[in-house]
Amino acid sequence: MSATGMTPEAARRLQNLKAFWDPKMQAATSDAELVKVVFDRAKAAAKRAQRNGNPAAMHELAQSLAQWCAEMEKRDALRQGRNAA
Repeated sequence: MSATGMTPEAARRLQNLKAFWDPKMQAATSDAELVKVVFDRAKAAAKRAQRNGNPAAMHELAQSLAQWCAEMEKRDALRQGRNAA
């Protein structure tokens, strides 16, 4: 185990994931395309977590996304309210 508490195998898996996803993220030519890549990454991570014994992973991802949406919607509503005055 390393100083991070991670086995060499786990560190290698993380490096492999980074090597897979980083080029896809860097190749995105727009924010919308980047969102698609990151969403795919999040779904893959949740599916992997479920296979590895975390049955709630997809639900946790959904909750995180729902919270982000609610925050964006609130900010937008507040901004529109200020513009209406």
